[in-house]
Amino acid sequence: MKLSTATSVLYQYEIHDAIRLIKQVGFEGVDLWGGRPHIYRKDHSNKELRELQKFIVNQKLAVSSLMPAFYRYPHSLSNPNPIVRNDSINYMQECVESAAILGSQIVLVVPDLSLKNQSREDTLFRFIESLDIVARFTSKFPKIKLGIEILYADETNFLNSADDALNIINQLDYSNIGVVLDTGTLNLSREPIRKIFSNFGEKILQIHINDNNGNYRQQNLIPGEGTYDFPYLIRCLKDVGYAGFLSVELSKEYANEAETALAMTVERLNNWINNPQTNHTEKEV
Repeated sequence: MKLSTATSVLYQYEIHDAIRLIKQVGFEGVDLWGGRPHIYRKDHSNKELRELQKFIVNQKLAVSSLMPAFYRYPHSLSNPNPIVRNDSINYMQECVESAAILGSQIVLVVPDLSLKNQSREDTLFRFIESLDIVARFTSKFPKIKLGIEILYADETNFLNSADDALNIINQLDYSNIGVVLDTGTLNLSREPIRKIFSNFGEKILQIHINDNNGNYRQQNLIPGEGTYDFPYLIRCLKDVGYAGFLSVELSKEYANEAETALAMTVERLNNWINNPQTNHTEKEV
């Protein structure tokens, strides 16, 4: 297992400075946030993206994913307005093109909330229809996979469980679509980890790491500040031979103390990786 972090918590930093800090505190990878001031849309020319890719390599970091800016942003793959939806599809395609230049093999796919009076069925239909177009486009880049992120009910109302994601993946039947798990969501949903691993296998592309108090909403806390059992997760990941990234995704509330928060996170995760002791058990295997 390798450690990476999303640059989003470092939104007060220019992207090169953010990457330097990420290397400095001990990460092995970087998840490039697709919002401003980092890697949004056409803010950087292809030449600048290639130079950034070289800079990341020189820092001895890997690009673990590109994370398009979706949550509460102007993009939505399920919006009933075709102009919004088509623009969002174009945005995803641009993100895939940027990922190819930057050397990222994963591009995140983020669901959002239905509009009021928009049914779950309509939202899901439009999301799948949009993802179909994006996946077909992404097929031109054989090294890139699309990672559907499972979110809790405070962030989406149509993709809240492993079964929801698996149904979409099976319905579309593209080899370049997988799933991204989020420990914050898992702590809230209580879905059994081992059952998810069994159902998805190699389609688990990435694990997002954050914590919460387990009650009703995502908080994106530093791991260990909430109630999630990270040693148990790591023990399960070791059992199934997971070799991908554990990608930290901290709240913007840590922005003013981002270096301290990220350094603490690296230290805790490394301690748990080296000593994954837990009393936790799951009945569903």
